[in-house]
Amino acid sequence: MSIPDIPASGATPGPRGPTSLGKKLDSWGEIASYLGREVRTVQRWERTEGLPVHRHEHKKKSTVYAYAGELDAWIKQRQPKDDPEADDAFAREQELSGTDSPVDIVNPSVMPPAPGPAPNPDEPAPPVGKRVVIALFALGILCAASLGVYRWLQPADSTQEKVRIAVLPFTYASGDSKPDYITSGLTDLIRTKLGQLDPPHLGVIAATSSRIVAGQPVPEIGRVLNVKYLLEGGVQRAGEQVRIDVQLIQVSDQTHLWSESFTRELSDVLQVESDVSAAIARQILATLPVPSDPQPKALVQPGTVHAATPEIVNSRHAFLQGEFAWGSRGDLRSSIVFFEQAIHDDPNYAEAYAGLAAATAILGQVPNDGLPPGDAKPKAKEAAQRALQLNPKLAEAHAVLGNVAMSYDWDLATAERELRRAIELAPNDPTPHEWYCHLLIVEGHPSEALAEAHRALDLDPVSPLFHDVVAETYYFGRSYDAAIEEAQQVVKLHPGDLSAQFWLGSAYREKKMYPQAIETFQHARQASGDNPAMLMAYGHTQALAGNAAEARAAIQKLQQLAATRFVPNLYPAAIHVGLGEKDEAFRLLNRAFEEKIDRLVYLNVDPMADPLRSDPRFAQLMAKVGFH
Repeated sequence: MSIPDIPASGATPGPRGPTSLGKKLDSWGEIASYLGREVRTVQRWERTEGLPVHRHEHKKKSTVYAYAGELDAWIKQRQPKDDPEADDAFAREQELSGTDSPVDIVNPSVMPPAPGPAPNPDEPAPPVGKRVVIALFALGILCAASLGVYRWLQPADSTQEKVRIAVLPFTYASGDSKPDYITSGLTDLIRTKLGQLDPPHLGVIAATSSRIVAGQPVPEIGRVLNVKYLLEGGVQRAGEQVRIDVQLIQVSDQTHLWSESFTRELSDVLQVESDVSAAIARQILATLPVPSDPQPKALVQPGTVHAATPEIVNSRHAFLQGEFAWGSRGDLRSSIVFFEQAIHDDPNYAEAYAGLAAATAILGQVPNDGLPPGDAKPKAKEAAQRALQLNPKLAEAHAVLGNVAMSYDWDLATAERELRRAIELAPNDPTPHEWYCHLLIVEGHPSEALAEAHRALDLDPVSPLFHDVVAETYYFGRSYDAAIEEAQQVVKLHPGDLSAQFWLGSAYREKKMYPQAIETFQHARQASGDNPAMLMAYGHTQALAGNAAEARAAIQKLQQLAATRFVPNLYPAAIHVGLGEKDEAFRLLNRAFEEKIDRLVYLNVDPMADPLRSDPRFAQLMAKVGFH
């Protein structure tokens, strides 16, 4: 009954989790991530609070492990307090005592040796020379073991080993704002092409973060985005020609490693993009210290551009306007109109079908609710399938099929296959990682979901959206303090971010901090003009706080809004849950099932649904969605 950034779906979860004890967590890192705390905190809790952590009696990859079910039960029973000062003192104590050394903390598989028999005081000590040899031998073994541990810890494609680059928005310097969508499209195409060159070694920051930091000093951009290089450019128009200037900057000393200019006919936008993006890709491979894979070199050649008929040129312009409307203004409806125009002018334009599919899918799900799911999702699926007929390697289309499978078909196996394929094809695109995070949430794997959320955030580090996803993932993992901390930071920097306010208020509510939750949701209502999702959250919290009149007023307001727009039956159902009116709640939830509301699939893990879990009707509803 929660609000997503992106859809969900249902089907029986795949064979991941173990037994009735829940998912097995195989390291201190996984345990800490699951609880939303630092490693030192959970290690202190094990010693002082009895946190249920187990140890292998024999040497394996990990010698500590825990079960999610036991951790959940312990948290509910103990409700431990966060105490950073105690954590610091504990860490210092362990460091001084030699236990849980930094190696042990990073890699819990390196455990102190089992205590041996006490030394015999009557036995003479070995000669000094022999003791030195033994000590050096032991030191050598320790160093070799430490090196082995270090290498074992380093993943092959660790983001620390990547060369990271940001492509800043190209500027347009001719005083005419009309071609903004062209410069934006050119920037996006270059970013996409670079992202495909050598993903294991070259990380490309996504568009949103690049836009947010544009205009700041080079050292600040490098620090905020954690990048070594910046690519920036400008477009100048003279009559029907455009000049494109591009330069590659090394952040550390702000030197220009490479620059080049291109002059092309503005009308031939297809050839302009192909030539410029291919030339830049060639120079990136030649200039940056990236071990290139021979296979991506096809990407550095100019593309085969069809004859630029007026229809194809018009189609390309319409597509760029669609992407610009969505990316710069978040205007899904306008972008859909432009994508449809692009397809009308060029029925074989795969990227236009993929853009149409993505915008339509997102418009038809919570909390956008711009179309009923029955109108939006089948249309999105059809457009994505057509895109893949034209270009089977179009990652965005695979991602949309995963979205629809999860949020509408409730087929989690298909969703996982499609989203993994999208990540494989476009590992530098944060959106498939985000949607895969939501799938992992639905499947009940919060620690894995959190890792995926951080992968998306690493690719778009200052985007509010992906910080929102981290807060959301903490919420579903029932790590409410961590969700509050993450969401508060976003709200502080982006006061208008409704998603951050939603997850902040939801975490407050689950901690029974009702005044703070009500204030947060009231602010979201006002900022959004009574968005139905925010209205639902406000009414549900008022009901839990004992303010039945306010809750019923929210239900009445939702009924009024339903006369002029689509309002999912899931929303009033949530308020009736808060009021304790289960019969009405289940009646509306079944209507939401008929509407195929995407967020129904989250009920299996959503804390909002806890009051319903003991009712047999809840299990029946979840079985219909696909959970058995």
